[in-house]
Amino acid sequence: MANAFDFTNFDLGLSSGGGSYIRFLPSSNAWMLGKEEITLGDFTLLPETVKTGWGKMAEGQAPEWSWDDAPGKRGAQPSEDHKRGFAIKLIIDGNEVEWSSTGTGPVMGFQTLFADVIAGMANNPGKVPVVKYTNSEAHKVGKGNTRKPLFKIEKWIDKPATGAAAAFANAPALADEEF
Repeated sequence: MANAFDFTNFDLGLSSGGGSYIRFLPSSNAWMLGKEEITLGDFTLLPETVKTGWGKMAEGQAPEWSWDDAPGKRGAQPSEDHKRGFAIKLIIDGNEVEWSSTGTGPVMGFQTLFADVIAGMANNPGKVPVVKYTNSEAHKVGKGNTRKPLFKIEKWIDKPATGAAAAFANAPALADEEF
């Protein structure tokens, strides 16, 4: 008997392919998913995945992170090239992606959003927020300019399954004779 499970989208999350990271570019006021510009609307934020620390990001190189022992518990700065930043998992269109940044505007936007998330967690135990990106606003920082992304928590939901976990949870049971 043929296997009823569809393995065409089987993913163990080991690739560092283009779609697994999202970033906000203040200079062009754009969201990028991998190398593709997207229109970001609603997404699910997974608060338990948040990490804070010191990051060093350079064009064409993988980010170098020194994570805090616990979110917000500032560790020692590894070098002058490292800046404070964060990483967190989001679910966009059923796919889990990571948003991380050390940029001033994105960090400002995330910090405001996460303060709202923390405030809402007490009234929504075991739930995760569905967040809407609403716009961005210009900010002058020192001698430069940046843009702070703005968000609104739309609602709180049970944590959805994603990727291979969702496929496994939704797959029909396999009988022993199917192997």
